[in-house]
Amino acid sequence: MGVNQITHLPELISQLSNLVGLDLRENQITHLPESISELSNLTWLDLGGNQIKNLPESMAKFSNLTRLYLIGNEIKNLPESIFELSNLTELDLSGNPLENPPLEIANKGIAAMRDYFQQLTQD
Repeated sequence: MGVNQITHLPELISQLSNLVGLDLRENQITHLPESISELSNLTWLDLGGNQIKNLPESMAKFSNLTRLYLIGNEIKNLPESIFELSNLTELDLSGNPLENPPLEIANKGIAAMRDYFQQLTQD
């Protein structure tokens, strides 16, 4: 599906329950429907090169996700729920105007971002 002119994902995407990888890079997507969280078998998701500003909290349901690529979007704030994804080993946020977590924390990797959010909840 990558490198098309897709502007939005249909709610019916939730019916692709056996999907393990999804390449949606280089499109015109501005937001993700909550129904995308029904794709619980996804192990990798590439959303790079879109116009996404926010990620749904429901992404915490991607329990099998190991790789998430969000390169070159318009994301300022990550939902804390992303760090509940215990299998997530690769998260690329480069090229986003990231504010929370701060870019210097994000550049240190997933463990540093998890620590950052954990520290916030304790304070």
